[in-house]
Amino acid sequence: MSLLDQIMTDYKQAMMEKIEPKKTTLNMILSKVKYKKIELQKDLEDSDIVQIIKKEIKEIAETIWFLEKANKVDDLELEKQKKMLLELYLPATMSQEQTKDLIDSLIQELNITELAKQRGILMKELMAKYKWQIDWSLVNEIINSMLT
Repeated sequence: MSLLDQIMTDYKQAMMEKIEPKKTTLNMILSKVKYKKIELQKDLEDSDIVQIIKKEIKEIAETIWFLEKANKVDDLELEKQKKMLLELYLPATMSQEQTKDLIDSLIQELNITELAKQRGILMKELMAKYKWQIDWSLVNEIINSMLT
């Protein structure tokens, strides 16, 4: 089952069960998927949908930050629910240990001797093969710790 099919199924279920936050959140994602499909004039792949979801999660995280600053507790809980719901549709990311092991093995595989100068080669390989499976802030943290 594709990611879009899964979202559609969950949306229909939320409509039947009258789960309002889930219904509105998934409806918003489906709407953004539809607009992106029209913009690109092609069916979207799961990776395209993941990008849309990640962008929405980022926007929700910013909203949460502002709501925390404004001390709006009621709205804050709704936004946190939306964020948690959308995170369920993202592929699982590697743990810190798995990411470190992957970076170490790629450094050996690519014969990287000077990480500071050849960091781009490593990042390009990671992006090509593991784009959706890695937490990129964690990758930067690991590589920076290897440089010091």
